[in-house]
Amino acid sequence: MNILIVDDNKQFREAFKFILKENLADKYEKLYEASNGVECINIVKKYAIDIIFMDKEMPVMNGVEATKKIVDNYRYIKIIALSFHSELEDIKGMLEAGARNYIVKEEISTNVIANCLTIT
Repeated sequence: MNILIVDDNKQFREAFKFILKENLADKYEKLYEASNGVECINIVKKYAIDIIFMDKEMPVMNGVEATKKIVDNYRYIKIIALSFHSELEDIKGMLEAGARNYIVKEEISTNVIANCLTIT
């Protein structure tokens, strides 16, 4: 499994990668990262990505727009939305765009990530 972490906050990407490497290294083959939706789409075009952890709010292209584009062209890629926002409208926007799940960043843990990796 190849994982792509998309978030404009470098510290968040580093922390997320740390959780994966320290606790779930046996669950994936390669990790990729992007800081916005445009970079995300470029990576998806080049590499075989299985699951994307996608931030909702980013510059250049936000998570909703990037999710729609990816789901339209790469239906097999699972997208898990990430955000600090827990309002219904934020959640609804990402799920309607095609995300399979929505995680509020404060609730991220090894178990939550592991469960996302098993979503079919």
